Amino acid sequence: MIKRMSESIVSWQVSRSILTNEQSSLYQYAYEVMLNLSVNIMIAILVAVAFKVPMQVAAFLISYIPLRSYCGGYHARTNGVCTIVSTILILLVCFAEKGLTGELAAIIVPMCFVVSGLLIYKYAPVPDINKPLDEVEIVYYRKKSRLVWLIEAVIGAAFWYFGLRAGVVIAISHVILSLMLVYGVFKNKKACD
Repeated sequence: MIKRMSESIVSWQVSRSILTNEQSSLYQYAYEVMLNLSVNIMIAILVAVAFKVPMQVAAFLISYIPLRSYCGGYHARTNGVCTIVSTILILLVCFAEKGLTGELAAIIVPMCFVVSGLLIYKYAPVPDINKPLDEVEIVYYRKKSRLVWLIEAVIGAAFWYFGLRAGVVIAISHVILSLMLVYGVFKNKKACD
């Protein structure tokens, strides 16, 4: 559906001489990405409203999206699967945040930051068949992913230290992202074998 919508938008723009035929594939991809992101954000807003978890959803999106864009990892083959996985991750973070309290949070939250940091430092960025990286991009994304993780981990740890639940959400988000990263590594190894 998203692919057809982006094709329609580009076809209309080509017919109106806004774009040339040579530009059409690039713009079709750009519209696909933009429409898919818009759908995922709208679903996140619906989850935030339906489950009364706006802080959790906002903290997840603010921490997950920038870090994910530099780390890579698993990428769904279709926009539909991407949307389903994204929705599941949002719900998982929200429910995990509700259950992670007291002494359990005092142990798990710092562990989440340490484990996710180690995995990001070791593996990021992870290319995918749907998003390959050249050597220059690997060096660039490695530096950016480490920097973004460090900034977010410091902010998340400060939130957690001062009793703000956004710190718990950031920690859970980092662990989920790290698991997606490791899954991407194993998926790549399996594809090479």
